[in-house]
Amino acid sequence: MSRNFSAGLARTLLALSLWSAVAAPRLVADDAVRWRADYNAARAEAREKNAPLVVVVGTDDCIYCRKQDATTFRDPALADLLNRQAVIVKVHGGKEPAFVQALKIQIYPTTVIAAPDGKIVSFLQGYVTADQLRDHVKSAVIDTISTPEWASRDLAEGDKALRLGDATRAFALWKTIAAGVPDSPVRVKAEAGVAAIEKSAGERLTRGKQLEAGRDVAAAVEVYSGLIRNYAGTAAAVEATTRLTAFAARGEGVDRLRVMIAKEFLSTAREDFRRERLADCLDRCEQVGTQFPDLPEGREAAELKASIQGDPERLAVAAEQFSLRVAELQLSLAEGWVKKGQTAKAAACLERVATLAPNSRTAEVAGARLTGLRKSGVPGMTTSLQKAP
Repeated sequence: MSRNFSAGLARTLLALSLWSAVAAPRLVADDAVRWRADYNAARAEAREKNAPLVVVVGTDDCIYCRKQDATTFRDPALADLLNRQAVIVKVHGGKEPAFVQALKIQIYPTTVIAAPDGKIVSFLQGYVTADQLRDHVKSAVIDTISTPEWASRDLAEGDKALRLGDATRAFALWKTIAAGVPDSPVRVKAEAGVAAIEKSAGERLTRGKQLEAGRDVAAAVEVYSGLIRNYAGTAAAVEATTRLTAFAARGEGVDRLRVMIAKEFLSTAREDFRRERLADCLDRCEQVGTQFPDLPEGREAAELKASIQGDPERLAVAAEQFSLRVAELQLSLAEGWVKKGQTAKAAACLERVATLAPNSRTAEVAGARLTGLRKSGVPGMTTSLQKAP
């Protein structure tokens, strides 16, 4: 739904700090909405809660103001949304002319929706239905609150990584956004990016299977190895790893093929090392060392593994990456429990993220989810997900 406010209203409610600090009289309405009686107190509450501020301006003798009170604000779904995710206050236009003049209000009722920082995001003149107002409030929650700064930054970083040919990094960044950010344009774009990379990787996997079915195993190995190296984290890369491992285990009857697979796995391990994906590097080295202990590649993989394990700084990075993997699993597990209605179990998973990956993006996402559950009344959730400085 479009936001109907002119360029002349490209101001913020912050400007209204010049307005009277005296409480704005509240219009009486018999409904389920928890109205605030003081505009300035409501502004402060919106900032503190990081919630949209909804200001309804009207008068006692306004027919459509009374109609809006009797219909729109009696809607249970709208009242629930406003009470949970917004701060709503009424201002009497006849008694607060400075407020009306500052916003150039000409029609009663007028509903103004602002972000927590006071920036106006919707300016609705006249009577609005419950559905219309609900759409605008939801949009305010999504566009100005629910999208954290890091998500917008990582979306751009993913675009840059993909342009530079690093689909693995782009996939990891976008997958975190898709998993941890509520419905928003940023999440939609991240999900589209994840789907596009999965599709591209899937097409390569299909090509590898076709080569394998045609008994061109050497060519299939190259395709699978490229998948593992360039599309790490995708479902296709995981299956490609399984297929290559199966080739190596069977031997496929030729030593040349074993050598080829060993070289490809080792090449992937080296690339992981170069990009400082040290947890992935250790996994790959373990795989090469176990599958090909008799080959030079197996011995080189063992040396690369030892070089990481023998360097405390590199090993610390690897440990953090392994912990982050588990934290991401806990985040996914929490989502599963929420879908089953087991919010207490979901909360426990989210709280574990703080221990596993403190101060990480995953912890930030889990913190936001935990705050949402806490607002829903789940008991016993007071743990901060950020490590104390």
